Amino acid sequence: MHYEELDALDPRNATYTSRIETPPPHKVAVLILVQQYLKVKNAATDAGIAFPLQARRNFCMVLLKLIQYPDMTYNDLYNLLTSPRYKINVLHLESFEKAMSNIFTLGIATLCDFAERQNWDNLLSEELGVSQFSIVGLYIRRVCVILERLSFPEIMALYKNICLYYEKGVRSLAIGPRRIGATASNAQDNVFQRPLGRNADDPGNTLEGSALDTDTVHQDRNLHSKWSPKQADLFVTQQCKLLENNELRALPPIELQNKLTEIIQDNPLNSQAYFLGYMNQLRLRDYYGAMDALHRAFDRGPMQMMTQCEQKGFQYFSVNLAVLHACFDHRREALNALKECIMLAQECGDKRCLDLANSWYCLLNSNKIDPFEKSLPDIQDPGLVQSLSLAIQYVVKFGVQCGYLPLDLFELLLKSDELNNKNSILEHASNSLALRSALWCLYGRHEISSLYAQLLLQLKKTWAFGDIGNSESVSKVLASLALWLNVQGELQMSAVVQNHARSRFPRYPNANNWMISEYHIVIQQCIYRCRWQEAIKACSQMFLLDKNAGHLQLASVLIAKRYFNTARRVIHLLYNCNLDVLTQVRVLVLQAYTTICEDRVSSETAEFLIRASVLATSAYMEYEQAVIDMVLAQVLLKMRMPKKAFQAAKNCMEKIYENGGIYDRAKMDFLFVRCMVAASENEERKMINVMKGISILERAISCFKKLEAHAKVLDIFVYLAKTFHELKKPQQRNKYASKFKHYYSEYPIAREYLGMVF
Repeated sequence: MHYEELDALDPRNATYTSRIETPPPHKVAVLILVQQYLKVKNAATDAGIAFPLQARRNFCMVLLKLIQYPDMTYNDLYNLLTSPRYKINVLHLESFEKAMSNIFTLGIATLCDFAERQNWDNLLSEELGVSQFSIVGLYIRRVCVILERLSFPEIMALYKNICLYYEKGVRSLAIGPRRIGATASNAQDNVFQRPLGRNADDPGNTLEGSALDTDTVHQDRNLHSKWSPKQADLFVTQQCKLLENNELRALPPIELQNKLTEIIQDNPLNSQAYFLGYMNQLRLRDYYGAMDALHRAFDRGPMQMMTQCEQKGFQYFSVNLAVLHACFDHRREALNALKECIMLAQECGDKRCLDLANSWYCLLNSNKIDPFEKSLPDIQDPGLVQSLSLAIQYVVKFGVQCGYLPLDLFELLLKSDELNNKNSILEHASNSLALRSALWCLYGRHEISSLYAQLLLQLKKTWAFGDIGNSESVSKVLASLALWLNVQGELQMSAVVQNHARSRFPRYPNANNWMISEYHIVIQQCIYRCRWQEAIKACSQMFLLDKNAGHLQLASVLIAKRYFNTARRVIHLLYNCNLDVLTQVRVLVLQAYTTICEDRVSSETAEFLIRASVLATSAYMEYEQAVIDMVLAQVLLKMRMPKKAFQAAKNCMEKIYENGGIYDRAKMDFLFVRCMVAASENEERKMINVMKGISILERAISCFKKLEAHAKVLDIFVYLAKTFHELKKPQQRNKYASKFKHYYSEYPIAREYLGMVF
């Protein structure tokens, strides 16, 4: 911690607690700019000449930027006024230059005359000036009131600062621009929100374009130009919003950190600036820097609350700490923090915080949703609407893990949608759609899940003004949609969506979604193509993002490679983990696969499948239940119980066809034909069933070829050749044997990987 920060935290130090700040030269220059604009505009009106509309519009836009943006040097201000985007009227610019020159040449009397009350009364005149109730009027009134209260020594000091400010700026303009092609307007365009109507081809809307036009405005920072508290708050709020919802439109990390350094230097007690630094470090995955910034934000937060809210801010830190513990499933610590929050809220008489803490306490202290659901209509405080919407979504996620009825969970989401729509909370509405997509995927309705994902991507155009174009929900549905397109065999479309997500979310944490999806896609494609080294490498990379998913995918690769003992050891590592129901089901299915060998089936296979079936049924996972039935059909076929295997295959076929990918559908086709042929009563019936199944197998072959699963194509050719050999049909046998030979010569596969059950 720096010494100036220690001085700022000292309550006896009045330097940082004073609410009256001496206006820097930049603010006086802005007031002179407004004054000269009104003079030029009124002179044109008196002469009967209409002031150009484009010039009026340009000045209004540049004035809005000047009010919001931190103070800048005179040459940066001049470059902004003469830039092609904000070029102001020539007469207006000349009068502004003349007024600034008069202050520099004619002496302090000019500044004293400008600071008189009569001048700024004219500026705030309703007929000739600016409305005193507007944003510009508030800005003028604030600066002029401070100017009026300054003593003569303070006026003299301000005059010297203005002279230094003007002289240094004029010299810089005479020498030339510090950077070729880089003006102040270029730097400002990325700080504030870009127009939403830009096309995707606009280079300013890409990461590379943002990096080119965001060079630091103040390389040699003017000591008399500082961030005011309101400017700092506006900048921090905008950047926090952009980092949460649209990272590409936020400043790059290095540029943002430079701005935060300036803000912290001018406002050491601004805790939100430290929190923005935490978010900035987090997207670079600099955990040590992020934790340091977060600790500093919390250290300064209560100090700021004490001065503004009379020591009534500590209860909100307690409830935030409780929610943080709840996210990491630290139930006991969260309940203790909520108890402390309730006591503090009662002491301060804060009913809003008390209601919020009680709601979270009831939620965390109960394993049932019913009490929370009944308490929803009783909460009427508008301030709790946002927290209530988030709590409902948290309850839905909690209810899924506890195995509640899907109907009850979707009814809760309807209540969340009602709150979001009534209060226009677009961010939570998009999160609700993403959660619906995830729920349908969990329950095995992948087609409906993809439709909800596409619905959210379509609605984000309508909600563009809500700035959720790059929110976390969009990141999740893009990753889900890319994975869905891949399992449907649309590899090029999946790659396009994946590349789009990569360009939209280049950094952590939103990049975590598409990275996991990308590794899933790579692993599946490598399993289809028998590229084991690439698959194991992708599993290692996935392990860094999600340990359980990395272990699960590694076990799948080892089973496909027929390293069953190694796969069992990997699966054993998942036993001590706190797994969700879906992962538990998939672990049991993989364990069942490890017990299926070439010629025999272990007695443990049925046990694993039954346990997986019970879990899937209790959590209403229909598709996982269908996958278990498909594995059961394979097991029964190996146990030479063809009729029962055929029945099990028929039971799961509909679910697989409705919601499965083309690989699962092709496997189902192959399994169904094998069961149907094996269940034939005699040779004649067997021949009929084989001829019926050829069209089904041709469909499976086309799907396998689309995924480049060449081993499966060879398996079908081998099966048909053997079957026709058993039926004593040499012509048909030779036909498929020849197809096998030609396909094998084109796509050679090791013999040990043929006939895989996975």
